Amino acid sequence: MASSSGSKYPRRLYDVGKTPIQSRTMNHSCFLANVQTVLESVGDDVVSDLRESAVGVIVKLKELEYTWSASCVHHFLVNQLAIERSHEMWSLIDCMPLRFSLYEFEEITGLNCDPFDKDEIWDVEHESFWLDMKVPTSEGPTLKELQAVLTICRNWSREKRLMVGLLCLLCIGFFGISSNSRIPLQCAKRVMDPEAFQRYPWGRVGFSSLLESIKVLTYEKKKSYTLHGCVHVLLIWIFESVPGLGEKFGNRIEGASVPLLSWLGSRPRINFSDFCAQEKRNHGKIRVRHMVVKAIEDRYPKCEDHKVSTELDNMIQDILKGQLDEKFWEVMAATKSKKRKNIVDPPVVPDTIDVGTSTKRKKDKEHVDGCHASDMVVAHNIAILGLVESVKNLSAKIDGIDVNVADKVSEKLDATIQAKVDAKVGLYEKEMMEKIAMLVEDIKNLKEKAYVNIHTDVANSNDHNSIAQEEDDDSSNGLCVVKKEKKPSKAMETKVCKTIDVKKKGKKMKCH
Repeated sequence: MASSSGSKYPRRLYDVGKTPIQSRTMNHSCFLANVQTVLESVGDDVVSDLRESAVGVIVKLKELEYTWSASCVHHFLVNQLAIERSHEMWSLIDCMPLRFSLYEFEEITGLNCDPFDKDEIWDVEHESFWLDMKVPTSEGPTLKELQAVLTICRNWSREKRLMVGLLCLLCIGFFGISSNSRIPLQCAKRVMDPEAFQRYPWGRVGFSSLLESIKVLTYEKKKSYTLHGCVHVLLIWIFESVPGLGEKFGNRIEGASVPLLSWLGSRPRINFSDFCAQEKRNHGKIRVRHMVVKAIEDRYPKCEDHKVSTELDNMIQDILKGQLDEKFWEVMAATKSKKRKNIVDPPVVPDTIDVGTSTKRKKDKEHVDGCHASDMVVAHNIAILGLVESVKNLSAKIDGIDVNVADKVSEKLDATIQAKVDAKVGLYEKEMMEKIAMLVEDIKNLKEKAYVNIHTDVANSNDHNSIAQEEDDDSSNGLCVVKKEKKPSKAMETKVCKTIDVKKKGKKMKCH
């Protein structure tokens, strides 16, 4: 559908094909394993209070055993639109824009994202507790200092251990800064006043820390980049905004109170080109939720930065009206090329300058060349657009092929495979029957030979009493046992002869 505004939208931050690949490391300090260390150190009697506090969603996220995916988030960071507004980010998947603003952050986390109360007059004495923690009283603590406090606070009062736990959660899950960086003193002091802590808009604090770190990043020069704040919200935002990614890789949990706790996540290797193609085949387009829908007058979250570009406002209004021009980013290259036509226009020459014949000829040639170049650019752009349209038509035809063709091919293939399997089985069965027959014949021959040998031995025996039949009184079938007496060896005969010689005292016995 064409744009109702007829105007341009924000351009891509990086041109198609020039987005930086993730060859570098994405760093962050929102490690959920650190939350586990905090819970183990402050004591079981404090853990439940931390879980139900204004920042307790971080504790609940840790308990899910959730898995973070940097590569998935990186794809959306490098496919941003160039937005001047510092309090929201827009990214593209294919040609579908997605917004990440305070509205999305609030819906995902369930945190208080109200504006800061500039008229609030509040303060609290904090020096004594800061001295107990061995922290400079003029600054907020660092995570490294708080980790040292965790080793000595086991015998502290429940109230102090709770304050230490809250400070740790702020460092890890909301500011998400390095372990050597200090959180603002005015925020840190609120742990000493439970009511002031609970009513403070910690969601706005966490969102600002995260988005400000995104806005100052460059992705193509340094070997690594660092995000602040609760980076895990970005991955959940992707699963919520692109249902296909959530269905395939998000591992959804039903019945959770907020979206942040509704996904276990995963660490997949996503081929986004293949994913987009599959979405278009299955659903006709990539399923997305562009933004949290608000009334037209509330389309921007309340913040100090009220600067809004015309391109951004055009895009948001077209989304809310259902008239987004989804093809706009497909022809961005052609839009850029058309600007060159103005550059090659012949310059305006003042009348006071005397232009000679050669100069006029040169100017005329420049004008002709410029027009020719412009015509070539336009023709080139038209050819590109025609090629894109042809590819789309071809894709539509391929998608429209009757599925019965595939079914028939599958049936034919199954029949061929079954025939080959049957032939192989028949061959093996024939070979096995032949081998079994040979074995039966061999066994029969062996039995006959054994029978002949036994009767031959019996017939040649000199001692007819060597074979005896013995009936078993306990046997019910009257079987007989054949016993063959053992023939004495020559050595035994010699020994017996010698014994007889001794007894007969000299009388000799000839032995054979």
